[in-house]
Amino acid sequence: MSEYEPPASRSVTELVDAADQITQITQRFRLVGQHVVVLGGGRGIGRHTAHALAHMGASVTVVDAERDRANEVAEEIGPSARAAVVDATNDRDMGALVADLGRVDGVVDVIGMARYRPLLELSDSDWDSAHNLVLRHAWLTTRHFGQTLADQAAGSLTFVASVSGLGTAPGHAAYGAYKAALTSLVRTAALELGPAGVRVNAVAPGFTLTPRMREVLDEAQLANARAAEPLPRWTTPSDVAAGISFLVSDLAAAVTGQVLVMDGGATVTYPYRLQGLNNPEES
Repeated sequence: MSEYEPPASRSVTELVDAADQITQITQRFRLVGQHVVVLGGGRGIGRHTAHALAHMGASVTVVDAERDRANEVAEEIGPSARAAVVDATNDRDMGALVADLGRVDGVVDVIGMARYRPLLELSDSDWDSAHNLVLRHAWLTTRHFGQTLADQAAGSLTFVASVSGLGTAPGHAAYGAYKAALTSLVRTAALELGPAGVRVNAVAPGFTLTPRMREVLDEAQLANARAAEPLPRWTTPSDVAAGISFLVSDLAAAVTGQVLVMDGGATVTYPYRLQGLNNPEES
């Protein structure tokens, strides 16, 4: 429980007086003494998030489906990190992970992969694969870790959604539908777990310059993605990790059920290109 949540036994006057005290704001960004689990922590956004949380003072469990990746990131971080190899889409494995970890103060689920295909070309296998890659692990994370955090009456769950779940584009039928479902899951979980003191949020990145994006896109595709954003810079894994870190920290103590969009401004732009047009003269 946060120091900014005084016991219910205190009077309203005492609560108001406590809330009016000036606090050391930097302390609210510290995670010293807390244990945070990062699912999908072996690469990209997950790796940067694990490092960021460790920099904030947390002990971190780096979970990945591939042992070498989990071990490598844990070794990069040092003594405050441990590695775990788990298939986060397997209910039994997730239950065993929760039982093995002991107390957990926060969970970050970064797992996900975009696979685009035209709607009428989607097979049953494509649809089921998107479910596993995008949504099933989030549901299992919520079910298993949500119960643990609720029993502790404190903690946070943070997920990585996507602007693909907030808008749409050709080829996004499966991926976008499940990312939209993820944002709904986040809000429902926030509503149901909030009374137990558990916060549930997500970040929604746009195009992010992860190692995988550099592997699958050519220079022209990268330039096209960059041109869609007003900010004159790429969104990096470290940027997204910073947003996640905010939501995990006590700076976000009053934030739950929210989706923090991190897309360089791409989703706020007007969809029609009207540059060079003069304003019509008034008649």
